[in-house]
Amino acid sequence: MLEHRSNLDALVRDLTDFQKEMEVGELLKADVAQPPPTEERLRQIEQTLETFKGLSLSGKDEPGDLRQLLNIGQTYERLSHLEKAYETYQAALGMAERLEDPATRATLLQRMGRVLSRWNRWAEALDHLDRSREVYRELGDGQGQARVMLSRGIVSHEQGDYEAAAAAYREALDLAQAAGDRKIEANTINGLAVLATVRGDFDEAVTRYQTCLGMFEEDGNGLGMARAYHNLGIAHAHRRDWNTAMECYEQGFEIAQRHGFLDVMANIYLSRAELLLELGDSSMVAICCARALDIYRKTENRLGEADTYRLMGRLFTLRKRWSTALSLFQDSLRLNEEYGSSLNLAEAHRDLGKMHAARGQAAEARASFEAALAGFQKLGAKADVAEVGRLLESLGRA
Repeated sequence: MLEHRSNLDALVRDLTDFQKEMEVGELLKADVAQPPPTEERLRQIEQTLETFKGLSLSGKDEPGDLRQLLNIGQTYERLSHLEKAYETYQAALGMAERLEDPATRATLLQRMGRVLSRWNRWAEALDHLDRSREVYRELGDGQGQARVMLSRGIVSHEQGDYEAAAAAYREALDLAQAAGDRKIEANTINGLAVLATVRGDFDEAVTRYQTCLGMFEEDGNGLGMARAYHNLGIAHAHRRDWNTAMECYEQGFEIAQRHGFLDVMANIYLSRAELLLELGDSSMVAICCARALDIYRKTENRLGEADTYRLMGRLFTLRKRWSTALSLFQDSLRLNEEYGSSLNLAEAHRDLGKMHAARGQAAEARASFEAALAGFQKLGAKADVAEVGRLLESLGRA
């Protein structure tokens, strides 16, 4: 038991060690009106540490230690320290199996599946989720099954299998409503709204986002609110309602910064950069990309890194820095291919095609646009298919 206590103490100590590594320093000096986002995150971690320091880790109460391991793992996961989250969940899973605690075992398998999906290890993620659902099914736990199906929908979405994602989300929604779990219901509606955005059904997307946002606000779910505001902003940006989109980004960012949701902050930095590029204002694009990239690299979010390279490629295209832009697009394509993001891959091909077109390289532009078109068609992304079709037509007229 002493070894167990030592391992748990080490996991707790590493929370502060990781915090030191996450300081973004130089990138945030310009934000004189607001504290750096990591300051709030440090405060939260210190509060967590004070709680953990008061715990009895003698090993006399293994069920209690199991609960604390789960809490620590969830803390790491929320703060995007995925390696430590997974390590903690693994330790807890072994304990749950020794204690013959199937409910906690199912919870841990589901959360490990979430972490694996964020590493783009799709097959392992789905295996953990399927094992989790089987335990929940044996327990007759509809709420747990709803949680697993929501995670399964997210994994399918990230793989670009939108039909499977929609089916999983619909099943999760039915299970959540039957169980009366508003949190899962709201998150599932958010997932369905994201799919509607990808398809180009922006009116449906906005309606769904507004629905889940109201539920998140009523329940005081800060993470849900931050994500929903961001996603709602993306839908408005697709409709070219730039002011409303930016307002949504600002609201989402304020919530994410207050609570230390680094992944949401990074995603909003990129969405701001993309909006500014659409408006032809490149003055703040570089700093937004730099801040996002800093977070993505430190949280090992390779797809986020790939999307940052794509936007930086667009920025250098505007500046006619062709070789730098090409290199960035190639890095984006390589990472998206390696980690299997169909949507991001198609977007990178489209933007690379625009760069070739700007250089007067018609053959190269056509090849990139055709690759993008095939990707968007496979995903059922109607608005993107239409846009690339117009790009190909204009290329033919040139």
